[in-house]
Amino acid sequence: MAQMYDVVVVGAGNGGLMAACRASQMGLKTLVIEKHNLPGGCATSFRRGRFEFEASLHELPDMGQGQARGDLGKLFDELKIEVEWLPIHDAYRLVVAGKDGIELDATVPHGREKFIAYMESQCPGCTPAINRFFDVCSEIDKGLDYFGMSRGKPDPAVIRSKYSNFARIAGASVMEVWKAIEMPQRCIDILSAYWPYQGADLYTLDAVRYFKMLSGYVSTGAYMPKMRSHEISLAIEKRARELGCTFWYNREVTGITTDKGRISGVITDDGEVIRTGNVISNAFPNVVYSRLLDNPSLVPEYELKKANARTFGGRGFTVLMGLDKSPEELGIKDYAVFISTTADSAAMYRNCFSRETIDNFAATCLNIVNPAASPRGTSHFAITCLFTDEAWGDVTPENYTTIKREFTSSLIQRYEETMGIRIRDC
Repeated sequence: MAQMYDVVVVGAGNGGLMAACRASQMGLKTLVIEKHNLPGGCATSFRRGRFEFEASLHELPDMGQGQARGDLGKLFDELKIEVEWLPIHDAYRLVVAGKDGIELDATVPHGREKFIAYMESQCPGCTPAINRFFDVCSEIDKGLDYFGMSRGKPDPAVIRSKYSNFARIAGASVMEVWKAIEMPQRCIDILSAYWPYQGADLYTLDAVRYFKMLSGYVSTGAYMPKMRSHEISLAIEKRARELGCTFWYNREVTGITTDKGRISGVITDDGEVIRTGNVISNAFPNVVYSRLLDNPSLVPEYELKKANARTFGGRGFTVLMGLDKSPEELGIKDYAVFISTTADSAAMYRNCFSRETIDNFAATCLNIVNPAASPRGTSHFAITCLFTDEAWGDVTPENYTTIKREFTSSLIQRYEETMGIRIRDC
């Protein structure tokens, strides 16, 4: 007889792991099936020689203590997921290097009071506008809380009476809100640095998403898992097991079965059938709808439209380097530096369409936060830039290595020229 579970989770990425942890906490008999041999999905690291490189997450907000403990940290507390977090001192450094040299060099600190004081030092008289920014963020939090509690059925009358500001903000771009709260241009330039994380320029990106991210980082700080992002995945898996969850690795779900319009089970690549009435998938919706579900007609039309409307957004090109000198020897003092030739996110985004015009990237050195990120006397260093899919259309198997190395060399040169730090020899 086929095994029976209340919930089957397809994929052990962090989303699937958290879902499994929550379901198990609720007392549901839960099974996670993962085709890889370990959890984490994209959140993982890999070794090359004596270096272990972080291939995914390098920081999270919300993981401090007291007022710095945000929603995500409270969720980890609720689920009793234990990770060793290292605090990151500054949010980021932004260096804009134009034709005539350095036009802007700003190091933005964590912590609301420190942040306000620093912005005032950079833009005298901006404190009222910065406070209005935090007021907007408060309206966003209240509105999102209400929409969450309404479970997709918000009352228009309640929105008009209690959350009218949120409704206005939700329909506005980042730049529209900046202008509405009269944020000085220099402040806008400094606070625009995070746009690559969202993959769209601030003239088109919605204010809710960007402000929620920005306020989270500057208010509650950022933290790095001591043992790389894989530590998070292992911690969630450990807690899910403690709550009774079962894990199957090296197994792949090849089908989701239905009966009379409802989920009835899943099938694995070795032909085993697992009975269940609920499936949570960590795989892309397109995969579920087109390859796994035995009756695609059950998918609501709106969900199909959403899945088919999706296109590739920005994607990162990352150069991971193990340097044979320490940050102190090299003169590297910053954990994260955003480098560009302009502070205009629209101009930077347009330049992401081509390798010839790309002019912005981020450089990170994990050792600044975690001295043990690489062997003594070395550095874990990375340069990342954002591209749209058009940028790599000319790459073939034959020219892949040449193009990759040439572009990598140009990034290293840009970093060295802007920061005055020599890394190529290391």
